[in-house]
Amino acid sequence: MMKEQVIITKISIKRKGERKHFQIKLPKNTKFIVGVEYGGRLIDHSDAVVIRTPLPDPFTDPIPPVGTGTGGAVGTGSSGATDTPTAFFKRNQLIGELKLQSCEESNWFFSVDVFASDANLGLGDFSQSGFPIKDYTHGNKRTEEIVKVDAESTIIQGWYLDSFGKSQKVDIKYEVNVYVWINVEE
Repeated sequence: MMKEQVIITKISIKRKGERKHFQIKLPKNTKFIVGVEYGGRLIDHSDAVVIRTPLPDPFTDPIPPVGTGTGGAVGTGSSGATDTPTAFFKRNQLIGELKLQSCEESNWFFSVDVFASDANLGLGDFSQSGFPIKDYTHGNKRTEEIVKVDAESTIIQGWYLDSFGKSQKVDIKYEVNVYVWINVEE
């Protein structure tokens, strides 16, 4: 009989640009790795300066035409008034890079850029104009990334590289949690 279990590994980051190598030990009766999930939490950010710009309210903030240099859709402007690119979409804050490696023939089986949140989550949603848009209210369903890897080895090698502290130019303490979903035979 097959049963699904999860193995949780915490990676603690303390310095900007820190690179962590870690191992995830699998039980001996593991047959497959079926999924990977990740998340994190900020521990200390007393010296960090994170600049966040609020999303514009489509009902109160008028969207200027393309090419005016003050917002609007992405473009370079065709009116000839300015050649400054405008951007309505915001860049997501990159936190780091996570990779998982198996010692079998599958080698690197999971690689992902870890982002803080989706900064453009509510751009097309005009239904909740007075309701603040957050990840936990607008559809970021927590599901694992599906992978199918044989678990012939009982160790997964992991690698994480910090980009958050490096981009802010300050040491920021945070944790990244890696959830490895496995099938075990009883």
